[in-house]
Amino acid sequence: MKLLLRFASGPITFLLLYLLPMGELSPQARTALAVFGWMIAWWMTQPMPWAISSLLPLILFPMLQLMSIGNTVGLYGQEIFFWIWGTVMMGYALDRHGLAKRFALWFLSLPFIGGSTQRLAFGFMVATGLISMIISDAATVAMMIPVGVSLVSYVRTVSNIPKEAKSNFGAFIALGTLYGAVAGGTTTLAGLPHNAVSNSLLQSLTGEGLTWFGWMKAGVPIFLVTVVIFYFLLLFFFPPEMKIIPGGEEYLQSERNKLGAWSAGEKATFAVFVTMALLFTLPTFIGFAFGPGHSVTRWSAMALSSYVVPPTILMLLFCVPVNWRKGEFVLESKDALAHTPWNILLLCTAAPAVVDALVEFGFVEVAGSWIGGLGLGQISLPIAAALIVAFMTNFISGIAATSLAGSILIPAAVEIGWNPASMAMLIPNVALGIAFPWAGAAAGTAFATGEIDIKHMVRVGMVATVLFAVAVAIIHMLMAPIL
Repeated sequence: MKLLLRFASGPITFLLLYLLPMGELSPQARTALAVFGWMIAWWMTQPMPWAISSLLPLILFPMLQLMSIGNTVGLYGQEIFFWIWGTVMMGYALDRHGLAKRFALWFLSLPFIGGSTQRLAFGFMVATGLISMIISDAATVAMMIPVGVSLVSYVRTVSNIPKEAKSNFGAFIALGTLYGAVAGGTTTLAGLPHNAVSNSLLQSLTGEGLTWFGWMKAGVPIFLVTVVIFYFLLLFFFPPEMKIIPGGEEYLQSERNKLGAWSAGEKATFAVFVTMALLFTLPTFIGFAFGPGHSVTRWSAMALSSYVVPPTILMLLFCVPVNWRKGEFVLESKDALAHTPWNILLLCTAAPAVVDALVEFGFVEVAGSWIGGLGLGQISLPIAAALIVAFMTNFISGIAATSLAGSILIPAAVEIGWNPASMAMLIPNVALGIAFPWAGAAAGTAFATGEIDIKHMVRVGMVATVLFAVAVAIIHMLMAPIL
C-alpha cells in the first residue's frame, strides 16, 4: 500500500498543479510545471531511483505535445552532467589513494591542535570543511567519521569513560563532522552537486554564471563564519568531559606515521589535483596579466571555462599512470563503472532541463512577478529564502530543493533588484539537511556513529539550521553587490 501511494504521489501532484488556478500561465507552462512537480514528488517519495524519475519529460513532453522527442532530448544536453562526473571522480580518487586522509591527519597532528579537546574538535571541523571544498559533503563525512571515531575512542580510553556510554566529546565529533562538511561544501563550486545545479540554473535564467573565484568571494566568508558558529554551538551543548588529552599529539602523530611514505598513487593523484586547481584559476590570472579585453583573455575564458575543466580532469584520471609496467592508472575502468553517481548525474541534468522548458514557456517571468507581489524586499527575501530552503532540505533532497527554489527565487531576485548571482549561491548554500538522521547521506552517516541520540541531534540541528540560514543570508546581503 505504501509503495502504491508513493507511485500515486507523482500523478496526484501533476493534477493538482495543472488544475491550480494560475491564470497568467500559458497552457504549455502549466503543463511543464506539472511535469516538474511529478518529478519532484517522485524524487521525494522515491518509488524508483532518482535517475529513472528524471526521465519523465522524455515520456510526458512528447505525449502531452509540449515538445518533440528530439527537442526534449536536447534539453538534457547540460554542461552540469560532465561537471559533476569529473569533480565526483576527482574526490573519489583523493579518497581511494588515501590523499584526503593524509591531509586530515597532517592537519590534526599540528602541534597547536592535538593537545586540547577543544582545539582538536575545532581543528577536526576545519579539516573536514577544507576537504569538503572539493569532495561532496556525504563522501567527506564517510571518510572523516572513521578518523573521528578513533579520536573519540582514544579520548574515551584516557578519560576512563566506558565504551558503551555516550560522551559529550563523541557527540561533538559526530555532529562536528557533519557541520564541518556542510560549512566546507559552501566554499567552492565543486563543494556540492547543488552548487553546480544552481549555477546552471543561473545561466539558464539570466545568461550569466559565477566563475570559480566569483563563487569563493562569498563562499570563503560563509565557511569561516559558519564553522565558528557551529563550533561554539556544539561547545555549548556538548562541552568535552576533559580539556587536556594526555598524549593526544603523540597519538595523532603515530596515526600519521602509520601511513608511511607517499605512494605512487598518492603522487599521481596529487599531480592531477594540482592540474585541476591550475586550470580552474588560470583564466583569472591571465585576465589580470593581459586585461579583460585582450584576445588571450577571451580565448582562455572560452577554452578553460569552469565547465571545460572537469571533463579534462576526468580524462587525466584515467590517463595518468601509477605504474606503467602493470598498466595501472589513477582510476581504472572498474572505478568508472562502480563509482559514477548515475542517480545524481541524471537528477542534476533533468532539473535544469525542465527549467529550460519553463523558461521557454514563460513560467519564470510569471513566478518572479508573484514573488514580487508579496512585498518582499532586499532584506526579507534572502532571509525568507534561506530559512525556507534550509528547513525544506530536511525532508527532500538538496538537489530537488535547489532546483525547485532556484526556478522561482532567482527570477524573484531579479524582480526586486537583488543580485540573482547571490540568490543562486544562497539557495544551495543552505540546501543541506542537518536536523534529522534521514535528511541525507551525510546526516545519516554522522548519526550512525552511535555517539548522538536522535533527540539531541534534532534539538541541536534545529538551532543550527536557524543560525546557519540567518548567517548565510546576512553574509549574502553584505556580499551581493560584489558578486
